[in-house]
Amino acid sequence: MSNRYLHQPLTPLRRALARFSLSETAKYTKLTLGLWIGFGIPYLLGFPDAAVPLAGSTMLTLALGSSISAARSYFYKRVFSNVVAMPIGTLLIWLTAPHLWMGAALLPVVIFGIVALRPSLFQMTSITVPITLVLYTGEHLPLLEQRLIGVVLGMLLGFVIQQIAFPPDHGYWANTLVNDGNEQATDVVAQLATGQLDKAQIKPAASRLRTLSTNLKQAHLLLKTDLEQAWVSPHLKRNAARLPVFASYQETFDSLVNFLETMDTFHDQFAALDAAWREMFLARLARLVNAHRQLAEAADLRVERPPLDAPPLHLEDLRQLTEDLPASNVFTSVYLGHLTGYGILLCRLSELHTA
Repeated sequence: MSNRYLHQPLTPLRRALARFSLSETAKYTKLTLGLWIGFGIPYLLGFPDAAVPLAGSTMLTLALGSSISAARSYFYKRVFSNVVAMPIGTLLIWLTAPHLWMGAALLPVVIFGIVALRPSLFQMTSITVPITLVLYTGEHLPLLEQRLIGVVLGMLLGFVIQQIAFPPDHGYWANTLVNDGNEQATDVVAQLATGQLDKAQIKPAASRLRTLSTNLKQAHLLLKTDLEQAWVSPHLKRNAARLPVFASYQETFDSLVNFLETMDTFHDQFAALDAAWREMFLARLARLVNAHRQLAEAADLRVERPPLDAPPLHLEDLRQLTEDLPASNVFTSVYLGHLTGYGILLCRLSELHTA
């Protein structure tokens, strides 16, 4: 495959692992591993008191950090929150002893005052727990040490497990969404171009495509951030070069959603346009759909195909399609604008798939 945005189709085993990494079962598996490893290591080493907090912190990282980047962010914030809150809180309780009420009154003022200086560095749920623990343990330093060790090591263990045990393959998810989106988009626009799409079908079709486009945007963002922060990520790097492709398809789907919503809202006005103009418009729309289908085949990595020899659509082709389609009123201008926008995005995809 000569195109830099392509890679070899996945083997059945890799495809199954990619699907599994995105499933709820994978999350439960990692939580189970976090419990077994986090509890087992200190217990077998003769530190049973540290087993529960270590396992708890490990599982919490895996539960709240559902991606590599999220796990890393949560790891940093929670560790920093505990490292700041617990020593300062302990010192404050020690200075105000034996007047616990005075410590309880000053503790939130001092801690939240520090947090307010750089709130982005702290996890609020991890600030409140140390505050209450400090009030409970008072000057019992061994308990505070155990808490800090459990949090730091447990969070680190959870982050490591997230890195190496079935890390979510957001690139596979994005490829799946591109394939599904292309199928939905070309089908509905082709029906529209041939006059087979009823008005009642337009809004549900637009809603489904919008949901898919939103998911693709999320998958693209997760893949991008995970690539920036992952340690072990050959499965992520496989799709690193396709980030521009994912972004372009997401823009294309969004553009078609807007087009379908316009068609639904102003359906009667479109039907009232000059019949000859509508026929020319739909004929040009059908030509764009044909180009889109060629691009969809090139984007589908489930089957190995030769790369496209030439772009299915050039800007010059688009200019010729639109220049003899006059915009005589507001509604013809609106629909011509949607047609042109769709064509420009297909031209960009054509360049990507023949790069």
